[in-house]
Amino acid sequence: MSRIRPFSEDDIAQVARLHQAVFKPRGRTDSSALDSYRSYFCHVFLDSPFYDPYLPSLVYEDDHGHIVGFLGTVPRRMAVSSQFVVDPASPVGLVAVGLAKAFLEGPQDLSIADDATDVSRRIWEGLGGGTAPLLSLHWTRPLRPARLGVSLMRNRSGLTPLGVVASPLATIIDALATRLPRSYFHQACTRDSAADLDAATASSVMPDFHDVGVLHVEHDERTFAWLLERAAQTRPGGRLLKTVLRHGQQILGWYIWHLNPERRAEVLQLKATPSSIDGVLDHLFYDAWQLGAIAVSGRLEPRFLQALSDKYCLFHRRGPWMLVHARRPELLQAFQAGNVSFSRLEGEWSLAF
Repeated sequence: MSRIRPFSEDDIAQVARLHQAVFKPRGRTDSSALDSYRSYFCHVFLDSPFYDPYLPSLVYEDDHGHIVGFLGTVPRRMAVSSQFVVDPASPVGLVAVGLAKAFLEGPQDLSIADDATDVSRRIWEGLGGGTAPLLSLHWTRPLRPARLGVSLMRNRSGLTPLGVVASPLATIIDALATRLPRSYFHQACTRDSAADLDAATASSVMPDFHDVGVLHVEHDERTFAWLLERAAQTRPGGRLLKTVLRHGQQILGWYIWHLNPERRAEVLQLKATPSSIDGVLDHLFYDAWQLGAIAVSGRLEPRFLQALSDKYCLFHRRGPWMLVHARRPELLQAFQAGNVSFSRLEGEWSLAF
């Protein structure tokens, strides 16, 4: 009979084939990719510093003993789900609901999926979970607006030729828009000193950037270093950057972001105080602009809403939902009210294959 059980190293070959068939990861669909899968699944789901045998990743076996579903679990003093994948040839609804139900019935007080689809949301809410609407919003700061528009056109099949034709003109428009001192798109360097952020520095001062009464994730140096390592290994072809800002000896904040081959910057973590957030954002946008980014995007942290609005950011929900399941009602209420500091670095982004 079909059953759900803990994922083990012996399951990697089957789960890898299932992942290849469903997600079709670019450049990782041939037989030689198995070594990459083995390294990834061991590193993230079996050997990470967060591993807890009482909160294992799960597989779904059909009547013949074949694995037709996988749900990765990474406990981080909570449980973050990742790589929720179901064989389309199986009874998809039964497998998906069974895996999600088994995950949510684990011993954890708090379960999070912060890169969830509409289908995952319906399953999650049907099992008693909730959606965090504010934390599902994203912001975007255009840096080179004309080239950003061209990039959007090139990603639409019917507008691709127009995007190609408009590219030279877009470069000229952006050159003017970013160099006029009173332009919304002009970027200027701040005087605060910048350096590469390391795990020891971040973990030692992290509590200084948490508001009283705001739910947040606690880190030590080892776990934060592991997250930085994972973030640097995902999204081949991109570049992970991490910067800490100081005024004298005082740390003003930091930002961790990823620049992809399309020159779009994705903020994974942003730390600042109410008094330093303006300067940290200014430095982030100038830094990204200097490296050729056409736009900077991130997930909304509600306490920074006004500062982001003042910097001409656009707000939108572009696809993924943040889903939460909690045994304690006050935890669920904190997420739904946006009274939480939970970055993309701490969620599923760093767990990608």
